[in-house]
Amino acid sequence: MPQDERKRQKALMKKRSKQKAHAQQRARHQQSTSFSSQMLIRRARTFPLLECWISSSWEQETPGLVEIVVVREQPDGNICLGLYLVDKLCLGLKNTFARTDVPRSRYKQEINTFFRGEEPVSCPPELAHQMIYASIEYAAQFGFTPEKDFALTESILAPRGELPEPYNLEFGRNGKPFFIAGPHDNVKRILTQLEKTAGPGNFDYLAMVPDMF
Repeated sequence: MPQDERKRQKALMKKRSKQKAHAQQRARHQQSTSFSSQMLIRRARTFPLLECWISSSWEQETPGLVEIVVVREQPDGNICLGLYLVDKLCLGLKNTFARTDVPRSRYKQEINTFFRGEEPVSCPPELAHQMIYASIEYAAQFGFTPEKDFALTESILAPRGELPEPYNLEFGRNGKPFFIAGPHDNVKRILTQLEKTAGPGNFDYLAMVPDMF
């Protein structure tokens, strides 16, 4: 092999080795950051509860989706947020995630982004918690469980029963579950589940999907 080619290949191998090392370092950093974030979330109940926010339309029957944010202060002064999307007509807790290490100067921006243009309103912690827990309880009657990440974000909430539940919240519509299909819902699976649990004729639905069965 010509010497110039040998040098070129050696330089290329060295470059690839550096790239691999940098990629491994980034991966380790991302894993460490993710692990650190999860550790903070799991400790969140020990942090002071600052405030809660809810969709201004939470009392209206439709569209039935209620967005809730629970805000806690970390020991370092940054903010930890729990975000919860509730379907009070049928499915209970549809989505949830958390943010940690949010600077105080920026966390209101995070909240506004989550509410997708609707003006959020401040609410008592009792309302935020009762809406989340009671929606989960309602959906469980029909075999629906909370979004899987609730196993983590539940740590941002006070335990069920710690706060009073003074609100007369209504779930479903006209005494029955009312499923309104979203863009990411498995319509056929959900309707099949309602057929089994609520029974034929004991639920309503609205879906823009033809020939579901």
